[in-house]
Amino acid sequence: MSKWSVVHTVTFLQDAYMIKSYLESAGIETLIPDEFTAQVNNFYTTAIGGVRLMVRTEDLESGVALLKEGGYINPENSVTDEEILIVGADSSTDMTCCPFCGSENIGKRNTPGMAMVILYFLLSALFPIFRSANKCFDCGKIWKFKKIRQ
Repeated sequence: MSKWSVVHTVTFLQDAYMIKSYLESAGIETLIPDEFTAQVNNFYTTAIGGVRLMVRTEDLESGVALLKEGGYINPENSVTDEEILIVGADSSTDMTCCPFCGSENIGKRNTPGMAMVILYFLLSALFPIFRSANKCFDCGKIWKFKKIRQ
């Protein structure tokens, strides 16, 4: 009996079928264990962590290499935990541009705070308690301004 490993996870079942046929055309046997769960109700896929596509453990490296070659896995769609930098600010600081590259192409990024998560579970209600950070779309840095006391 051979062991199976997850080679890729997708949100939609039709994407899993496309990747499955791509890998099987190269001779790699695949398995979709969440297939019927996703067919019954496609909203369950986020609850179970996506539709998993599995290959035999001995075929894992060649499967990943094939998916990279086919464009199914690339660095742009991988999720990374970005570091939030702290930038000192006083009354003369221009907060409308990026302090690193000077670009005005910035936006706010809101992430839920721990207080919101606790309130959500205790009261079963969603409260808009977010931590706000700025993100530059040109250089990709994320920062918060912290007031400097004088």
